[in-house]
Amino acid sequence: MRLLAIFCCLLFLAEAQDPEPGVFRGGVTQVRVDVMVSNAKGALTNLRAEDFVIEDEGQTMAINYLGREDEALNLLLLLDVSGSMRDYLEQIGRKARSLLHAVRPADKVGVMGFAKESDYLMAFTNNMDRAANAIDQTLRPGLLPAGTSINAALIDAAQAFLDNPKLSGHRAIFILTDNKALNYRVSDDQTLEKLFAADAVLNAIVTKNAEAPKPYKDASQRNPDFSWADVFKLSAETGGEVIRTDRADEAFGKLLANLRERYLLTYNAPAAPARQFRRIRVTLSKEAQKRYGKVSIRARAGYYTGA
Repeated sequence: MRLLAIFCCLLFLAEAQDPEPGVFRGGVTQVRVDVMVSNAKGALTNLRAEDFVIEDEGQTMAINYLGREDEALNLLLLLDVSGSMRDYLEQIGRKARSLLHAVRPADKVGVMGFAKESDYLMAFTNNMDRAANAIDQTLRPGLLPAGTSINAALIDAAQAFLDNPKLSGHRAIFILTDNKALNYRVSDDQTLEKLFAADAVLNAIVTKNAEAPKPYKDASQRNPDFSWADVFKLSAETGGEVIRTDRADEAFGKLLANLRERYLLTYNAPAAPARQFRRIRVTLSKEAQKRYGKVSIRARAGYYTGA
């Protein structure tokens, strides 16, 4: 009976220390922030942890890890296979092997084609010949039903990372598209939540005439079930970049090089209500600002607790 009483007492104390329902436990969960820093001279590649300031909902966080060039690259190519993108697909296909063979043994590449639906053509692999062969498959006529569903494809791409939680290092999606699509019941907010959960940075290679959608003059005219594609907004919110070009192969090579220049920072997530969006702000310290002057910083806008 004494042992039973002691056990019940310990159980009561443990329950009393648990956070209230609906509260996200902080401290153990690591928030990953993939950051690109550049100035007029190019990427800044010699920054230290103390050069960064990360604020989580205005609270300055202690950085517990900083990595850069030693980090593995985990890249998912998300390729628009609609007819208007064929020339761009051919450009990437011709250079794919040489570009991919420049990556390191620890790096992994996956390939997904999309139109109205998505097709996971190659799971993450470090066999770059197989990845290049998967890119060639995107040129097959009738690979997928006609149409373009960009947000749905991005959610599928983010899920590919969530299904591979052991992929350490940088996590990036490169989407090739003309940004001409109408999303049905897959909002930007839903897409961003999935991308944030996957810790994935979205970078986009778009045609030269690609544009972000214009805002509605009258919000009442907007149908909530439909939204125009906007990879410009989604890339910015995840800390990525967009390259307008008529040379997809050159843009692909540039994005690969830029990915290697990015920093990976982590900090302990503070306790917060579950399912809450928490905004992140990344800046340089005052000392670093004095050394480097005006800089451009690309980093994710935030994360959802418990995601």
